[in-house]
Amino acid sequence: MKKLNFILCLSLVLILSGCNSDDNSGNENNQRNGTLIFGWFADSSCSGDCSTIYKIDTENVHKDIDYNYPENTFFEGNFQLMNNANYQDFESLITELPDEIFNEPNGYLDCTDCTNENGGFYLEYQDDDGFHKSWRFRNAIYPDYMESYRSLLLDKLAELNSL
Repeated sequence: MKKLNFILCLSLVLILSGCNSDDNSGNENNQRNGTLIFGWFADSSCSGDCSTIYKIDTENVHKDIDYNYPENTFFEGNFQLMNNANYQDFESLITELPDEIFNEPNGYLDCTDCTNENGGFYLEYQDDDGFHKSWRFRNAIYPDYMESYRSLLLDKLAELNSL
């Protein structure tokens, strides 16, 4: 009986310590305090409003009101504050950005031959420490680690587009 109690106590300690380490790793992501620029852009044959790009910083959500196309490495938009967008509803786009993406070079994820001709999704992250990178990916071509983030991005873009 003492062995059984010991095993149960040890199991409980291991389970609780595992939960604590998961909580700590989540807190690291929540401490990410940079600016994220994100959105979609259409293929090169598009005429008219060919992109929708947003920016989220540590407090607000903004929208590019000129519908500029993300042509260069870093996006230069004309951003306007979206008073009708609640920051807390969209901050997960920053906190859930996969850590693996920060090791990727600027450009298309998992598609070295891709160009802007076919459109896709745009992500750009910049923090106060000088880190600044941008990435693009196609709807069907992206690294496995982006699967759940891609779903989140699509959901949040749909939410923002409906505001």
